Amino acid sequence: MIRKYSLVRRLGVAALFGFTLAAIANQPVFAASTPTKATKTTSTTKRLTYGDITNNSTKRLGTIRQLTRTTLAETHKLTGKQVQQLVYLPLPKRLTAKNFTLDNEHLTIHLTKNNYGVKNVAIPLSKLTGIILNRYMPAKYDFVKPKTAKKVVALTFDDGPDPTLTPRLLKTLKKYKVPATFFEVGSSVIKYPNISRLVLKYGDQIGNHSWSHPQLTDLTNAKALRQISLTDAAIYKATGTIPYYIRPPYGAVNSRIGNLYDRPIVRWSVDSRDWSYLNTAKTVDHVLSTTTNGSIILMHDIHATSVAAVPQIIRSLKKRGYTFVTLEQLNEKPLLANLQYFGRNDFRGF
Repeated sequence: MIRKYSLVRRLGVAALFGFTLAAIANQPVFAASTPTKATKTTSTTKRLTYGDITNNSTKRLGTIRQLTRTTLAETHKLTGKQVQQLVYLPLPKRLTAKNFTLDNEHLTIHLTKNNYGVKNVAIPLSKLTGIILNRYMPAKYDFVKPKTAKKVVALTFDDGPDPTLTPRLLKTLKKYKVPATFFEVGSSVIKYPNISRLVLKYGDQIGNHSWSHPQLTDLTNAKALRQISLTDAAIYKATGTIPYYIRPPYGAVNSRIGNLYDRPIVRWSVDSRDWSYLNTAKTVDHVLSTTTNGSIILMHDIHATSVAAVPQIIRSLKKRGYTFVTLEQLNEKPLLANLQYFGRNDFRGF
């Protein structure tokens, strides 16, 4: 039983021996307010709200909503059409909502009637470290700020997958032990699903870069949602997973678009301009001259000149003392829904 819970009064003496309501009455144990680690248990109990467990953060609640969708997809064999409709799954938007249960391993969301016929979605607490406050988590899932190198950068690549260049790039990244995030276009994923699988096999991450690379701010909400949901479905069909991150094409995003998706919006602080130069030497020079500590570097894995530039960029930045890290390592904590991230300590709302 989670150490911060106090038990409901009806348990009586049984509570002293650690029995849960579920064990006695064959009912789920609903989250109840409890003292922090440093305080003593009192007899006062109440049902927790999302506001309680997230420190009243709508961004953390949005992250929980998206984790509910992805967990449902990953624990049920959904069709592409069903994945596309996940955005319409009825989920709580108010911090005062209480439709969840906490135990030692899961946050279980109790759903209202939905088209999937699913009543409960159990999100592993391992995915909620840094999202749910430590006082409501078992000690093994407490968030502790990670120790990272003093000088860090993150590599990202847009517009793939490419059947030839992406595998070549993956081998380079593996050779230098460098992680990267690939923001993929759905219309290419359906052509080369094996390449998307290869990205994950090599230990890298996949983000959503829309279906056909439009400027999302020019679209209606329905069309903008469809651009992302179609790509979610394509990546899910290829890999069995749904991307955690979104990068809008051209970086075009506003509050209307940014708040549609319940996901972190990943921008960049270094535009390699590889798409403009189409020249390896110029791309290398530009990246090296503009990269600073905490940069997110934007490149593309659909240009041969870009892929050819990567080895020199890696070698040169490593000589300068940089360590290549994932986006979460760069941020030193989970990236939250409906925020846009430009680099380390550089994130903002809309």
